[in-house]
Amino acid sequence: MSENKNNMLSRRRFLNKSLTFGSAAVVGSTGFFSMFNARQALAQSSTDYKALVYVFLAGGNDANNMIVPTGEGVLRQRYDDSRGVVALAENTLHPLSLKKAAQVYGGDTSNEFGLHPSCSDMADMFNQEELSFICNTGNLVEPTTREQFKNKTVSLPPQLFSHADQQKQYQSEPTNPFRYGWGGRIAELTSTYNTDGFVSPLISTSGLNSFQVSKNSLINPFVMNKNGVTNLNGFSGARKTMVERYFANADDINNLMGKKYQQTFTSARHAQQVLNTAFDIADGTGVNFNSIFEQAGASESNVGKQLKTIVKLIAGKSSNTNNRPVFFVKMGGFDTHKNVLADHQLLMTDLNNALKAFRDCLVALGDFDKVLTFSGSEFGRTLTPNSTNANAGTDHAWGGHAMLMGDMVNGGKFFGQHPDLQVGQGLDSDSKRGRWIPTTSTSQVSAVIAHWFGVEKSELTSIFPSLANFDDPFSELSNLDLFKVGEIA
Repeated sequence: MSENKNNMLSRRRFLNKSLTFGSAAVVGSTGFFSMFNARQALAQSSTDYKALVYVFLAGGNDANNMIVPTGEGVLRQRYDDSRGVVALAENTLHPLSLKKAAQVYGGDTSNEFGLHPSCSDMADMFNQEELSFICNTGNLVEPTTREQFKNKTVSLPPQLFSHADQQKQYQSEPTNPFRYGWGGRIAELTSTYNTDGFVSPLISTSGLNSFQVSKNSLINPFVMNKNGVTNLNGFSGARKTMVERYFANADDINNLMGKKYQQTFTSARHAQQVLNTAFDIADGTGVNFNSIFEQAGASESNVGKQLKTIVKLIAGKSSNTNNRPVFFVKMGGFDTHKNVLADHQLLMTDLNNALKAFRDCLVALGDFDKVLTFSGSEFGRTLTPNSTNANAGTDHAWGGHAMLMGDMVNGGKFFGQHPDLQVGQGLDSDSKRGRWIPTTSTSQVSAVIAHWFGVEKSELTSIFPSLANFDDPFSELSNLDLFKVGEIA
């Protein structure tokens, strides 16, 4: 192999490595972000700031054991009858004080529910009206009954019960082919709030994802690792000279690929410096993030590390002029076909502790009223277990429960309709397993969140075309008054 070819391969490897530490949506930027620029940005910060933090529970969260009926009513009886060896004892649950009785499918209401034994802090936040749940939400193309499902007389989400397909649809729309994620789309529609040319308003701590794909590809996510920005190593000496010479010879006419490398590389370096400035600002706030996460038991978990990174970026928000950032966090492990009791306990512990620490940091910063945390999973799991053994699990289902946290949330409530927990009838789609047909579509929920974020109501059907098939999510019929009075128009 010739020396020139070796140099070419070496250069290519270096460029590829250089471009993997992050990718940012910046347009028309040249030169690196200076501390002078950073100080200018500090002075331009706006009070009209809202952040959306999307915590995705990948694998299908067993929502039937996250929220559990209590008392002597029919819901608890049906739960005990069907959950079998994976039922949670009532005396282990954390009681919930609902601000308003939950609607139950079929017309009943109930106030008697508790949270998973590992979710004491989430229960406290719910009872303090800082957190609420959306019951039995899931991917739907149109309202669906058991009879329509069994007789195949209704349009259904493509590849129902498939992880990959339902995750993509949960983060976008239950349509095929996939076009964009609703997080990416709302970033495009609120672009007037995101004026920074150095860093994307779409930031992920869990790699590339469907949620942050934009429709027109004008905005791309900046991808970080769970601990923050991965800095480019070894960019000095001969390497630095090699790259700078390569970029100097790149132009739009003779070297389009080189020009694209230059733009992407420079863009990522810009964003890297902006976000590192944000971390520096966070360190100067006086909030001890490490201590708060340690006290909550969240310093070592994957989701805890991701949320600590994000809350530091929020603390350093004055490093840039993006006032509508959209963050993506993924927590895996929820595909519990076996050992559901033990594995789900660990998962709920990590989620509870991380949300508690995240909440406490936001309160300390004075930003709990500006940051909405939304958490959901691609589908729920069957009410009935898949065996009678002690290590039994549960299988793929459909409707599940989602969660909202923040000071703007109409807290202490169950939105939508809780399943009636009757297997083989009612909402049970096709078996006696308790696969609940959703009573609230993900599009309805996402539309209300998007409007709170700043998207006009007239634009919502452009993000969620299936929205036209359902009751108006802002009407009383939908029971989706997710936010406090005055939070949305």
